[in-house]
Amino acid sequence: MAPLVDETRLRLLLYLASAADPSRLAVGPALASAAVRAGWRFECYYDALRKGRHFGGGDPADARPGWPNGSLVAGGQHADHIRRLAARFEISALGDPDALLWPVLDDLGVESLARSMDPHELYAAAFERLGEPKPKRALVLDASILAPYLYPAFFTGDPALGLMTRDESLQCEELTVVIGDRDYADVTAELAERHADWGQGVLLGDPDLVADQLGRAVALGLLPLYGRPQTDVIGKAGGLLSRAREPVYGRQYDDRDFFELARHGHGLQVVDPGPPFEAARASAPAVPEAPEPDDAQLERWAREGRVLSTLLFWCGMLRELDCLPRLVDLVAETGLSAGLVTTTELLELAGDSAYLLGAPPERGGVQGLLEPLLGSTGRGVAAEALLPEGVLAESLSEARKAFPAEGWWPLLDAPLEPVRPHRVAWRSGRPTVLFQPRGNGEGPPSEPGRRDVRSLAGNAVRATPLERLFEPRRPFEDARPGPLAPEVARAVRDAGFSYMWTKAGFGRPRIALRDGEFVALTLTAGNWDGWSPFYTVGGAGDLKRAERRLKRAAGWLVGTIDSPLWALSGEILERGSELYRIAELTARGGSSGRLVNVTPRVIARYARVLDELGALGVAS
Repeated sequence: MAPLVDETRLRLLLYLASAADPSRLAVGPALASAAVRAGWRFECYYDALRKGRHFGGGDPADARPGWPNGSLVAGGQHADHIRRLAARFEISALGDPDALLWPVLDDLGVESLARSMDPHELYAAAFERLGEPKPKRALVLDASILAPYLYPAFFTGDPALGLMTRDESLQCEELTVVIGDRDYADVTAELAERHADWGQGVLLGDPDLVADQLGRAVALGLLPLYGRPQTDVIGKAGGLLSRAREPVYGRQYDDRDFFELARHGHGLQVVDPGPPFEAARASAPAVPEAPEPDDAQLERWAREGRVLSTLLFWCGMLRELDCLPRLVDLVAETGLSAGLVTTTELLELAGDSAYLLGAPPERGGVQGLLEPLLGSTGRGVAAEALLPEGVLAESLSEARKAFPAEGWWPLLDAPLEPVRPHRVAWRSGRPTVLFQPRGNGEGPPSEPGRRDVRSLAGNAVRATPLERLFEPRRPFEDARPGPLAPEVARAVRDAGFSYMWTKAGFGRPRIALRDGEFVALTLTAGNWDGWSPFYTVGGAGDLKRAERRLKRAAGWLVGTIDSPLWALSGEILERGSELYRIAELTARGGSSGRLVNVTPRVIARYARVLDELGALGVAS
């Protein structure tokens, strides 16, 4: 029996394919444009090998198999993402008969239009259901590396089918681009400018990511760009970026992207192949205030010289949404009081995990335990100190309308300044000798067969357990944040926040800036990461060392946990036990048992009390 279809509900066309099927690059855009003309929403889901690991940048073709493809399906709850769509839309699905999600769709009673990989069968079923005339014209895509970047052409001209080979029964137009000696940056910037009248934003990423994010790109009018490195295309598409909506979606080639996009007035919202689906976006959840220690209690702690502690869990990118259920579980199980540094983008697409932020613990939620803060631009991440004047205040004001958080956390709210290079660094609880890769990591490798002393020494070390004691210098190894940029603090204050954390003045509890009730507070636990421009907690040992250093005077112990390194579905299998030890140690008051675990907002109030008692200095 065919499933019953409620024609009064919003309609959504769902296209299923394999990431190994090149025809998806032509069929997907043609189906999406037809759905838009019919007044439907469109989404796609492409099966792929997924390892659920943190992919931090570089060319995905050089990564380990499955690492760039997003969450493990079970850990990422992809079936639940489909169920969210089914709750809001009447779905009609079509595509690869072996697609992973067909059993879920069948269980939901979703209308199946065609289970086929043949483009003509898919088009016949789709256009009949959409009530749209089947175009007599086709755009033929060259099956090259540029094919994923050609989808805007389906939305800027007459209706067309998409094919990978010519069909003599149709009026076919070759949709090819002459590459010549040009690179990705040149060609994708040219293509994006060609379709600029259609675009409203930017999708910055490699071919597989761009293909997979077609649903989001269509819904938001995102023009695709890519470069290797991506800073090349960011510079070439500067005019386009200046007109684009915030944020830029995509993923970083390396962390320089956050700096270069900031100079063009944007944050980056990082996505992976796979959910969350753009069509599932909803309002950010309401999180009512919970009871907190009163001012008298804070003053008693101050006079006793107590150190208050908390953790700040960074979880603000859409690709990191899989971390959120695990962080909620971690907080609920340990009773930890902590902060969730996030973005309105993630909260609007978080689904079931988000409402638990506003539910009290006795009902199964984490209200009063996990306090949401907004990070960076509020919708993406940028090096805030490099944003043009007025951009940060505008972005944060808009983000707070969607989610009125009190606290704010930066990627980099101070200019980077060079420091004397260190030869030894602390990595994963052990000292590591740092070395500069040959040629500074750039330029040609050593000549084949060359056997100099350095090569011989390197080969000897790699053949022994001593290899783990050596590590190449990281991109931000020899820099640290300078003084807090006052224009960043003003923007945060003017956007309505009552407190912020700063990367400046790390290590000692200090108020870096106070303006009335608004305070900027230093972070005190963790290490300079070196890969990215911020301090992170790398294990329970970091907290124990900070406790020994800070316990002699009233103040606070606060460090950031970079959640995707710990709680993505693949990472937690490897590192989950250490994450639990970090949370449990903080929740029980540290090694001494004398630390007081509270939420970040309570520490901001405590800082004001300490300041009024004259117990704190001003960060230099």
